[in-house]
Amino acid sequence: MKMSKTGWSLVAAAATIVLGYGAKKGKIPSISSKVVSDIATVASDAVINEEKSFGGLKESVINRIATNTNKGVKAFIEGNELVYEFKSNSNKTILESRFIIDAGKLVMTFVSGSYGNKSNAPWFFRDSLVEAMNKANENCKMII
Repeated sequence: MKMSKTGWSLVAAAATIVLGYGAKKGKIPSISSKVVSDIATVASDAVINEEKSFGGLKESVINRIATNTNKGVKAFIEGNELVYEFKSNSNKTILESRFIIDAGKLVMTFVSGSYGNKSNAPWFFRDSLVEAMNKANENCKMII
């Protein structure tokens, strides 16, 4: 069974509370302050590293769309941009395109490689992404 980040953060937080309370009351003498500190760090990191979203979709959902798109390698959020990595036609090079949302419209701002904006992979990804965003945000439709 695979546990989600939220599940792990809840486990770490509960362990921190129980062990911290016990250490403070002197009921658990074998637990050092270093162990309690390490558990608190794990709990803190799990909460801080919550998944990013772009256009109403979580990064993992966007990455799944990317890997299911022809030539798609992965997608990730970098600042306020969405980066989509894809293979060249020869499958030898990894290229990237970048997207932003501007006035409710998904805009491709950059495509690497000699293709420029002529590569089809970013356009197929964009179309699939907009469709998923529109399903997730029924009240606010994204424009291509």
